[in-house]
Amino acid sequence: MAGSSKDIIDSLIAKFHAMSDLCKAFENENGILKEQLMHQKQEMQALQSKYEELEKRYGNLKLSKTVAGQDGSSTEETKVRFARLVREIDKCISLLNE
Repeated sequence: MAGSSKDIIDSLIAKFHAMSDLCKAFENENGILKEQLMHQKQEMQALQSKYEELEKRYGNLKLSKTVAGQDGSSTEETKVRFARLVREIDKCISLLNE
């Protein structure tokens, strides 16, 4: 009986060490994954900023082409766009005055 108790204890110690090693491996992997996630978030923020800048530039380009009449739009479409821009400016001014 004494031999089997020692075998059981040795087996439990071996399993404990295996679990401890596995835990350390998971902690290392978790650290690596957290770092990768942080880099992905930074890259996503940079791409989002670039996207917003390109959207703004595209809008400005469309507006300049409309004003210059290069896109074949009618005078009525240009008037509608200017009216919309004036409304947006008025909204911004009213928000600033609040």
